[in-house]
Amino acid sequence: MTCHAGGVFEHLSWIMSYEGLCLALKEDPALVGAVAGRLGALMTAFYEHLLDLDNLCAVFPGDDLGFKTGPLISPADLTTYVLPWHKTFAAMTHDRGLPYFLHSCGNLDSIIDDLICDVRIDGKHSFEDAIVPVEDFQARHGGRIAALGGLEVNILSAGSEDDVRQRTRILLDICGKRGRYAVGSGNSIPSYVPVRNYLAMVDEALG
Repeated sequence: MTCHAGGVFEHLSWIMSYEGLCLALKEDPALVGAVAGRLGALMTAFYEHLLDLDNLCAVFPGDDLGFKTGPLISPADLTTYVLPWHKTFAAMTHDRGLPYFLHSCGNLDSIIDDLICDVRIDGKHSFEDAIVPVEDFQARHGGRIAALGGLEVNILSAGSEDDVRQRTRILLDICGKRGRYAVGSGNSIPSYVPVRNYLAMVDEALG
């Protein structure tokens, strides 16, 4: 079993609203710190419970930190209010001998070294070809962490079955041969993905 849950940044931006968070970062950073601290403490208790479950094989939270061209708030604010909590959760997970993966959408180039070297994530998920194709990310960072997924959702949802099979084979041929890779969707399997396309990806992966 793996666990996928919202991260500190997502909850912070939902509670305060994205606009409210941005204003508070400028006008009342102490409030942001207090809310982030409370969230982090609550989530630490959640992870303590989670890590006591039997047959847990990985912890895999989702925390969408970016958009197409960069992070949703400044790298400095992320490293102040958000990433320290991921570092805490990763350390708790590693103490149990389990990997800590991160799903995060967006362009995270400005904080990827923080995620790898400080937070110590074991793998990164969510790749969009318009931002960085998974094979390019893996070429840059695959020696340090795993690359997970990367089959563009637009291909899964709007491509033909042959398109899906071809792209899956390409990813397996390039990323799979390098190692530290698991083929899968670049983001998720939304309801509008045709079942035949999903099964084609699985078939190629298992074949």
